[in-house]
Amino acid sequence: MRNSRFLTLACLVAPVSLLIGATAGGIQTKAPKPHVPVVLKDEAGNPIEPDAADARPYSPRQTCGGCHPYDTITKAYHFTMGADVMSDDWGAKNRNRPWMSSPGQNGGQQHMSYNWLAKKANTRADAVGLTPFAYAKTCAVCHPGGSIFEKDRDGKRYDVRQRAEPQLAASLDGDYHKTDWVRSGVLEADCMMCHMPTYDMKARTDQLGKQNYRWAATAGAGLAVVEGSVAEGQTPRLAYKPDAVKDGKLQVTPTRTSDKNCLLCHGEAEVKKRGHVWDGRNEDVHARIACTQCHTTGADHQIAKGRSNAVFLHDELDDPGLSCSGCHNSRRLGARKPAHQSIPADHVTKLACVVCHVRDANVTAVHTVDTTTGKSLGVPTNPTAHKYGESFAWQPAVFRLRDGRISKGNALLPSWWGNRVGNVIHPLTFAETGRAYETVKDQIKDDNGDGKSEANTEAEIVAMLGAISRTMAGGRFENLSPAYVKGHEVWEMRDGRLMHGPHPQAAPLRWTFSHNVSKASRALGAGGCTDCHGKPGGIFGTQVTVDPYDPDGKPVTVPVWRYLKLKTPDPYATQ
Repeated sequence: MRNSRFLTLACLVAPVSLLIGATAGGIQTKAPKPHVPVVLKDEAGNPIEPDAADARPYSPRQTCGGCHPYDTITKAYHFTMGADVMSDDWGAKNRNRPWMSSPGQNGGQQHMSYNWLAKKANTRADAVGLTPFAYAKTCAVCHPGGSIFEKDRDGKRYDVRQRAEPQLAASLDGDYHKTDWVRSGVLEADCMMCHMPTYDMKARTDQLGKQNYRWAATAGAGLAVVEGSVAEGQTPRLAYKPDAVKDGKLQVTPTRTSDKNCLLCHGEAEVKKRGHVWDGRNEDVHARIACTQCHTTGADHQIAKGRSNAVFLHDELDDPGLSCSGCHNSRRLGARKPAHQSIPADHVTKLACVVCHVRDANVTAVHTVDTTTGKSLGVPTNPTAHKYGESFAWQPAVFRLRDGRISKGNALLPSWWGNRVGNVIHPLTFAETGRAYETVKDQIKDDNGDGKSEANTEAEIVAMLGAISRTMAGGRFENLSPAYVKGHEVWEMRDGRLMHGPHPQAAPLRWTFSHNVSKASRALGAGGCTDCHGKPGGIFGTQVTVDPYDPDGKPVTVPVWRYLKLKTPDPYATQ
């Protein structure tokens, strides 16, 4: 099963430039037989009449699920993203994070989004937070549908249940509070995201923004033009394209997934997290290998994945073979077994391969996500860039993993507002932070000139903390003790004074490098010990950002040797 060469899912929108050359030179395997054309069916299971005045969007469940085990496939982790273990008390029991309901994107909370799903059961409206309905409008761009975008936490389809129980919209049920699933429809798993190389992610994104969930798969597959917006009180209408009709029937021919399909989602995600691209701006010795040759799957659609330092979802599915040593020591896909004849043995055991073998960081990633304005604003790893994805070189962080080895990647810094309950900082919703910011925005300046206001001076931090105390009085927290998580510290008022200090929740999210590997002749050490040692600065002098803003709005950095808590700038320097 795991050796099948079919892949099924992807996650996040990628610029077209990221897709160029993605499969060029890929190792070829025997081509499978082409899929037969499939007649598209609507949600009732009836073949669609494309010329009908009230033509219906197609249903992936009814169309693809007519032959394939849809309910089994959508249990795979790419669809559930934590929803399969979701519960209102999951975070309190497992992480001492009561607001979380799972370890994954669906129910979790992390620096890349600062969003988390509402609990199923709530006692007050301001505690509901982000319902799956609101989550689908933006975050379903990253996810293919199915799971929490199709059925509620009781296992019932949203639109069907809400049609029978319209009063749910006025309830505090976290799946239905202020929702209109009946008009929007649900997001069934969109198979064509992975099985159509011409899939139009922009069209899908447009439909999600309009709350046209039922129509998103049809638009993404490029089958029709959709007019109207549920969000604006309209009923969308479809106009199917003539080239989608063959022999009088609306048809589509699924294909084997390609790197383009994977990069629709993972291209954008990797740029944000690590600055990984496959368009030539960063070297990639593995570019000739197709994604699915490493990330294999079977009929269950559980895609083989490597181990990530920052992701804890379904670790039991991590494939030890999907690592540098796993491939090269087993000679997988023709990989050569490394000799490292001139490299000291302790370097091989203490350093992750990427420390030496990922040389290029030429595409800006995100080093801070700031919520001060009530919106998620990304700060690029190179301050010269306006946004992530632009071509600017930057210095990656070098840090220790949980197992003690030293690795390299992007240490994404936190910058968010919360409320202390005991020793835990409960994050505020974007709406709560935004309300506070609106009352003091004239006091929060753009000191670094990037066009975004940041709270970096003591006066600005005090102003925001005070605004939170005022705007959230009588709200969902019994006791208010506002806090600002920034860099490696938490800032809060104590006895009338602004204090700051380290806190576990202020630690960065360390995204380790995994792709964009340089060839051996360009690896650090290929030129001898002086590639890293004995130079002024050298690798030990590389600066790592530990705070996104000093009082002037500039990043605060420290050299790697201090970041790693070493005793000297270059403990192994050659003399």
